[in-house]
Order: sequence, then structure tokens, then C-alpha cells
Amino acid sequence: MADERVKDRELAAGHTLREATEARRTEALRSEDHPEWRRLSEGVRRLNRACVESDLDAASLNELASQVEALAGKMESSSEGKRVGLVEEGWHGVSDSLNYLPFSPIMGRLNPASYGLDIVREGEQAIGRVVLDETAEGAVGLSHGGVISGIWDEVLAAANAIQQTGGPTGSLTVRYRRPTPLHEPLRYAAWVEQTEERKVLVKGECTIEGGDGTVLSEAEAVFIRMRVTGIDWHKQRGADDA
Repeated sequence: MADERVKDRELAAGHTLREATEARRTEALRSEDHPEWRRLSEGVRRLNRACVESDLDAASLNELASQVEALAGKMESSSEGKRVGLVEEGWHGVSDSLNYLPFSPIMGRLNPASYGLDIVREGEQAIGRVVLDETAEGAVGLSHGGVISGIWDEVLAAANAIQQTGGPTGSLTVRYRRPTPLHEPLRYAAWVEQTEERKVLVKGECTIEGGDGTVLSEAEAVFIRMRVTGIDWHKQRGADDA
């Protein structure tokens, strides 16, 4: 019983935190208005890369750890939660860029944990481009499969967004045809294959840009269209419209 009460309190605390977070995010976001935020994120991203490839002695690592811990403490003291939403304001139809989620862990320019995926519209396809480094490493010199699937979810969703049939992912299937190498220009191409009532089937394939066309991975996903046209589901707290 005691364990159940602890779990109930933890669940209630999580719910309260999510509600407070949503209530605070009332301001529109245009990431171009925050170059200093992007600069900070890129700096932390560089730290991430350097950390996983560090070859320093213990004393040097301890010295750097103290400096980073001090900086983290300073930032945490003023990190009560951002006041902007998760979606780039007015992104649709303004340009061919599909980088509409600035805080995404995959494409987010304002998220230092992201992989820096860049997505653009080319005709009716969404084209994602990225060069992965050791922060995405699974086997030696190769991308982790979980990173690949995350990229696919983002690119397939962008193809869906082109048709304005966006919604949450219902299912995602990835077929790993060949190992995906690090430090190569990867090209993810995705398109809407079929729409059936509220289900949208999107497919895609990944190759090395400028390579011989060998397919490294293929993916397909089913997205669930919103019941109410025009709703951006990223901004919805509940799933009532999904």
C-alpha cells in the first residue's frame, strides 16, 4: 500500500508539472528572433560531441567536469521553463523549410540534444539531410538503429505535413537494408503514399547523397488525421481530437 501511495503522488506531481508547463507556454515562437538561444544550443551541442570523443586524463576530466557542473548550476537556477510554444509560428507555406519544431530532439535548432536534421520540401516530397557523428554511434562508425528510427518519424511526419494531413504517429516500420555510416551526407526522402479516411500512409527511403543510390533503410508509417481540420496536434494537451 505504501508503494502504491508513493506511485500515486508521483503520478499526481507529473500531471501537475505538465499542466503548469502548458499554461506557461503562451507566447508565439519564431526561432529567427532568438539567435542567442540558437548560439547557446550549438555550443552545448559541441560539448556533447566533445564529451563522447574525449581522450583526456582523469585530472583534466575532473577539472572540466567542475567547470561544466558550475555552468549547469547557473543555468538551472534560471531555467523555470520556456514561455514559447513547441511549433514555429506561421511555418506552413512560408518557405520550403520544414524545420517547424525548434525543440525537437531530432531537428530542433534550439535543442542541444538534437542531431541537427534539416528538412525541406522538394515537390511533394519531404527531404531530410543530416550528417551523424559519434553522438549517434551504435556499432563502430555506424549509426544507432534507434537514432535512424527517430529520424524517420520526423521526416515521414514532415511529408504528411506537406499535405496538411498531420497528426500523431499510429505505427512506424523501419527496414534496415544496409548499415548507416557516420560522417556521410544522408538523404531521407519521404512521400504520402495513400490516404484512407483518417489514416495516412507515408513511405520513404534513405541513401547517401551523391552516392550510388544504395538504399540504407526504408520506412513506412501510418499517421492518424485530426478530426478537426487545421488543428496543430503538437499544441494539444489531450488526444481528444486525434
